[in-house]
Amino acid sequence: MTNEKDIIAQCRVLQRVYKMKIAVCDDEKNFREDVSAAIYEYSNKHRHEMVVNGYVCGEDLLNSVSKYDIIMLDYHMDGISGLEVAREIRKKNILSEIIFMTNHPGFVYEAFEVNAFRFFEKPLNVKKIHKAFDDYFSAFGNNYPIPIKIERETICVNTRDIVYIEADNKKCHVNLIDKAYPCTNAMRNIIKFLPKNIFYRVHKSFVVNFNYISSYNNQDIKLKNGATARVSRKYFASFRDAYHAFVKGRII
Repeated sequence: MTNEKDIIAQCRVLQRVYKMKIAVCDDEKNFREDVSAAIYEYSNKHRHEMVVNGYVCGEDLLNSVSKYDIIMLDYHMDGISGLEVAREIRKKNILSEIIFMTNHPGFVYEAFEVNAFRFFEKPLNVKKIHKAFDDYFSAFGNNYPIPIKIERETICVNTRDIVYIEADNKKCHVNLIDKAYPCTNAMRNIIKFLPKNIFYRVHKSFVVNFNYISSYNNQDIKLKNGATARVSRKYFASFRDAYHAFVKGRII
C-alpha cells in the first residue's frame, strides 16, 4: 500500500511537470496576437511553462474540448458576447479563471456573477497583463494536489477545487464543487497544507475558499455550490476584512 510520504512526493512531481493552458478569445487578430505575445513574454521571464490558444469567437471557445487555467475574454465580440460565453462556462462547472478585456469598464459589477478574476481596459497594456498574471500566481500559484485520507486510502485533491472544509469531531469533510470526501484526517492537519491567501477559517468547524463565496452575513456564508458555512462572532471581523481585501485586489 502506498504511504502518505509517497503520495506527497507524487503530488510534488505533478506540480513540477504541470503546464499551464491559457485561452485568448478576441475577434481582433492583431490584439489577440499581441496579448498572446505578452503572455509568452511573462512566461519566459518567470520560467513558467505556458501554452496559449487563440479563438476568434465565443462559439469556437465553447465548442473546444480543451481545458484552460485562464480564459481571457473580449467583452464585445461578434455573435455571442464575452459575458454570455462566461455564463456558459460556469454552467458547465468549468473553474477556469476568467479575465475580461474590454473598452467598456462599466460592466464590471455585472460580470462578478461569473466570478471573473480580473478586468482590464483596452488598448493593450502589457504591464497590466503581467500584473494580472502576478496576481494569479499570488492567488493560485500554490495550487497543488494535497493528500487526504479516506479510511485506508490516501488520495490527492487540488487545493483550488476545494470549496470548504467542515470539521466532524476528529475527522472532517473536504467539499468540492460537486462531491464531498469524508476524511479520517482532522481538519487542523489539512489546513496546514492549504494556501493561506485563499482559504480562511470562519468558525472552529469551517474553513472556506474565498473564490467560492457568493454572499455572506455575520452568521452564514453562502457558497457557489449551494452549501452554507457558519461564521462565528470570533472570526467575523477578521474574515470580513480579509475577504474585502481579496475582492478589492481583483480589479486592475
